[in-house]
Amino acid sequence: MTDSTLIPRLNWQKRTMPVTRRVIGDLAKRSSPGRRFAYWGHITANSVPLFEWLSKTGVDLRLGVCDPNTSPPEVLEHLSSFTFLDGLRDAVEWRPELVFDTGGELVTSLVAAGVPPLAAVESTTSGITALEQLSVAFPVLQWADIPLKQDVEHRHHVAAGVLGAIAWLTGMSVEGKRFLVVGYGKVGEGIADRARKLGALVTVAEPHPLRALNAHLAGHAVVPTPQAAAHAADYVVTATGRAGVLNADVLDRLPDGAIVANAGHSPAEIDFGHLNASVAGEPMPGIVEFRPAGKSLYVLAGGSPVNLAADRTYGDDLWDLFSAVTVLSCDWLITEGWRTAKPGVQPLPLELQSYVAGVATAPPLSSASHTAIKPASSPDGHALQELVGPQLGNSTSHTVACSTLAPGGAVEEHFHLRTEETYVVLAGSITVLLDGVPKTLRTGDVVAIPPGVHHGVTAGDEGARFIAISVPPWQPTDHHVSPSR
Repeated sequence: MTDSTLIPRLNWQKRTMPVTRRVIGDLAKRSSPGRRFAYWGHITANSVPLFEWLSKTGVDLRLGVCDPNTSPPEVLEHLSSFTFLDGLRDAVEWRPELVFDTGGELVTSLVAAGVPPLAAVESTTSGITALEQLSVAFPVLQWADIPLKQDVEHRHHVAAGVLGAIAWLTGMSVEGKRFLVVGYGKVGEGIADRARKLGALVTVAEPHPLRALNAHLAGHAVVPTPQAAAHAADYVVTATGRAGVLNADVLDRLPDGAIVANAGHSPAEIDFGHLNASVAGEPMPGIVEFRPAGKSLYVLAGGSPVNLAADRTYGDDLWDLFSAVTVLSCDWLITEGWRTAKPGVQPLPLELQSYVAGVATAPPLSSASHTAIKPASSPDGHALQELVGPQLGNSTSHTVACSTLAPGGAVEEHFHLRTEETYVVLAGSITVLLDGVPKTLRTGDVVAIPPGVHHGVTAGDEGARFIAISVPPWQPTDHHVSPSR
């Protein structure tokens, strides 16, 4: 992907990542000059909006690539005006005060060097494990195991990316293939379940009894170790976060032609020390062939997280929530929300999770519309114009319509079982019949009509125009003509 094709991708992201766009818009005026801020992570196309926002806050920002395979050259070129850290040693020597970390690598290096940051954010389970072993004496905000990420990103976004990336790199399907998923945490669960829905024959390697039971009840074959099923695997995907889970014993048991991919944080899940002695070439971009014990094994994306290291990422719309979470957690750093936080690793506050979820479920900004009230033109004395509502494609929780009545014009008596209506008279006068009782309304008058109330309208001698607001939105199936009285 050249920069000329990256720009359309970034423009498309503005449509597919509305939550991030909204959150950045809410924080557009943030100003925090001077603090040394290091971002250590995957430098992907869908992280560009974050970096552009951070650069405008005034922090002394430097970016660090945690995995070269997950940071596409065209994205790095697009960000060439930013300052990049040249590896962990350079990052430690710079001594950042605030750190956004991925995998705990930068924070643990800073602590080991005796120059810990003032505060940090961690986004991975691997990183949390590493930091908890340090007993850090400064606040670390983590969002790796919060419900929002476990149930959405780990369960759905990673799975969509992994299966999509495998298909993109290999040009092959998984239907009817024997699929070994190593680990049945939320990431492994999502991958196994998605592969099964696509038609794969899935076996899960999981030593933990409760997770193994969960996999069994989901309909997967279950073994305690990958060694037990390696001999019959067409595809192997690791999702444990543990180094060496695919050791020499497992790799040597795989059949000729097996395809190996990693969905964890680090390539270390695969024992490349064993494989590197038998490199045979690169049959396709992003695929390396190894020939241990005289058979071919194909490793995707250098063992890096395959959903990030393929030529393109997948599921920007699902990542949108966590791009927004990244923005909010970086905002916690630059606005010094950590000053009132206790030392140690702690989850993203519930109110920030709720904020992101609320933005995600609100009507999209793209649904905003403008409609003008048109002059009456109906020859039957009643012109009805819907202004806002689902019938017009608006994502709203209500309907707004305008009725214009000629002198003596009428709206037949009817009722709604679910909808409450409110009439606002804009001009003239109307008589509203409410369960048989007449009520006269003039310009500026308002009446609320609960569900179930039979109502009809007749205009006065000068005609009338009124607005009708329906909550929930008006639906033709909930419009019932009243029987003759």
